[in-house]
Amino acid sequence: MSHHHHRSAGSAAITVAAVLASALVAAAGARADDSTCPSSTGDAYRMKLQALTGPAGADLTLTVDAAVDGCAVPKALKKIQVKTYAADGTLERTRNFTDRDAPKGVANIDLGELPRDRRVEADVLVDPGTSPRTYVVHAATKTLLRPDLVVTKVVSKKQTLVGSPVSVTAVIAEQNGDVGATATAHLSAIPGSAEPVEIPRGGETTVKFNDVSFGSAVPVDLKVDVSAASPGETDAANNSRSARIDVTENALPEQKNVLFPSLGGYGAQFNNHLYAPISTAKIPADEYPDIEQKVKDLEPQLVRIFYNDNWEENADRTHPSPEFLQNYDSVVKVIQLAQESGAIVDVSYQNLANARTTPAASMAKFAAFLEDVVKAHGLTNVHWAEVGNEPNSGNVTLDQYNALYRALDAQLKARGLRTQIQLMGGGLVENAVNPARDHYAWMKWIGANMSDVVDAYAEHIYWTYNDAGRLEYRLRDTWHLMNEVLPPEQRKPVYMMEFGIRGFNTCGTKPVLPTQLQEYYRDDSCTDIWRTNIAGFQQLWFNVDAAQLGVAGTSKWDAFWAVYDRNSVNQQLYWMTGPPGEDYPLTPTYNAMWLFFHVTAPGWQIIGVDPWQADDSSVPRYETEGHASNDQPEKELAAYSGPNGELTIIGLDTHGRDLNSVATDPAPSYSIGGLPPNTTFDLDLWNATGDGTNTAGDPVTTNDAGVARFDVPLQAAFALTTVPIS
Repeated sequence: MSHHHHRSAGSAAITVAAVLASALVAAAGARADDSTCPSSTGDAYRMKLQALTGPAGADLTLTVDAAVDGCAVPKALKKIQVKTYAADGTLERTRNFTDRDAPKGVANIDLGELPRDRRVEADVLVDPGTSPRTYVVHAATKTLLRPDLVVTKVVSKKQTLVGSPVSVTAVIAEQNGDVGATATAHLSAIPGSAEPVEIPRGGETTVKFNDVSFGSAVPVDLKVDVSAASPGETDAANNSRSARIDVTENALPEQKNVLFPSLGGYGAQFNNHLYAPISTAKIPADEYPDIEQKVKDLEPQLVRIFYNDNWEENADRTHPSPEFLQNYDSVVKVIQLAQESGAIVDVSYQNLANARTTPAASMAKFAAFLEDVVKAHGLTNVHWAEVGNEPNSGNVTLDQYNALYRALDAQLKARGLRTQIQLMGGGLVENAVNPARDHYAWMKWIGANMSDVVDAYAEHIYWTYNDAGRLEYRLRDTWHLMNEVLPPEQRKPVYMMEFGIRGFNTCGTKPVLPTQLQEYYRDDSCTDIWRTNIAGFQQLWFNVDAAQLGVAGTSKWDAFWAVYDRNSVNQQLYWMTGPPGEDYPLTPTYNAMWLFFHVTAPGWQIIGVDPWQADDSSVPRYETEGHASNDQPEKELAAYSGPNGELTIIGLDTHGRDLNSVATDPAPSYSIGGLPPNTTFDLDLWNATGDGTNTAGDPVTTNDAGVARFDVPLQAAFALTTVPIS
């Protein structure tokens, strides 16, 4: 049957050709003899057919082009005969068409409804207009399904930062399997985007949109559309697909950025004379249990405690027994209080006036004290020792300073304590007005001459509340010194072993205080600075910024009211608790530090939070007294990772740095990516209600992209943590 069918079709083609040729013979005979299309061949033209069908019906595309040089591609087809056949091969329908436009030799014929795999034949009479004759071309094909393009996949990161470019990839498939297609792909996130694609029959292709970024911290649907398919599709309803990307303001990077591998701890200075006669004379005996419990509840991680050879050893012969013995016992009891609070202890040899000329004898006494504390009293949390409080502001020389450390190092080794107790060098203040004794000159000398004997470096930082840029500048200036000025072989972990906020010594009609007594916050009431929310906010901010710069640990000056010596009876005012007589009230700073201490732990990694800009770690110039930070108010975040999957992020918005009451501005929204997906975190807040206390917010559960979203009042700070606290 098939063989007979093809013979009949060929005979029909000859008949049609004859008919079509006779119809044009007169016009052909009138043409000029200078034609360029040869008349001696019947194969001057060729034709291809493509018959595509689908739910909307079938159409036939005829493409006629020249087979030999000199023959023009027709612009129109005068006569066309189309035959369609049934499934059994019998002729089903014949149709004739005249004067059909054929731009570039291409014409289209509507075939109506026609199933797949049906035979279609076409005979066309071609009049090139450049030859004395016409040509008949014949071709056959079978109907095929139109292409059906579908966007099968849209791939991108699940989360990205505002302004951070990402790539979006789409997979486009042709799923009918008969013919391929060309098309244009568009990405909704890029207005006007148009990427050409070519999809093989039954296959797929990938299109990539590069450098896609977003200006707002909101989830975005990335929609990829396919349009302008050629040939046209059977179904354009499946030509798009979306994937969601969560755009956030902050994120933990995919590759963990470890700023410091093992947190040394956050804590405070404990006054060594809490139990000494100079303090007990002013502290009612029944208040000691209260302050001790508050200190233990604080749970500081790192505590610095002075040892003073005049007060504890009667070195200047002005502290007769039993006073100096009681002073000695007070230091031991304060170290015990620190250990019972869970803190690592740093004992700092405070006064160098005597020791600078007697390094061996003085350091032998100091080492004997440390041995007594560790071995006789079992206070094994003593892990650090310092020699000299802010030595670059006194009259000790660098050579004397070096000799003291080497003498202590030798004494600790001789007593078997050197692995138990490490040495922290420096404890420097900025002192930029004195180039010979500023912290650059001293630290460079210490690095070059003492890095073999000290295990870490320390600095002290203070600032006035209305110049909070100073805290950032001093941290960055110190980072620059420790990490860019010192050569790599001299670098050590860096601690901030004193820091604190100051007010003014004058305010309104209040009494003018001594210069060093910078007590007043200049509100209408001239409030003590230590009572303010501003103090808590900025000192918590200090710890966050210190973490961002890889500082190993910090110690806030100071934890509680007590008297150091006769010169400081009325000069200690940067407490985390209020004074006796007021029942040692908890200050906003106490609560802020309490939160910090309870959601982090020594030994955890300090982790960087993106984004990180150049002005987050640098300033226009260094070593300049009074220089302010060039960083703008913004959200500041620090992250911590524990060995068993613990994770804490602490942050605040420094637009609230000057607020001492509840903000009138809307609460800033936080969006943090890079977190474990589908994980519930506790949200703990400091000062959310404007009273300087801690409260629990609603738990925050990350989505499947690992993004947490929550709001925090502008005057407040937060800890987003997996660590349960009460």
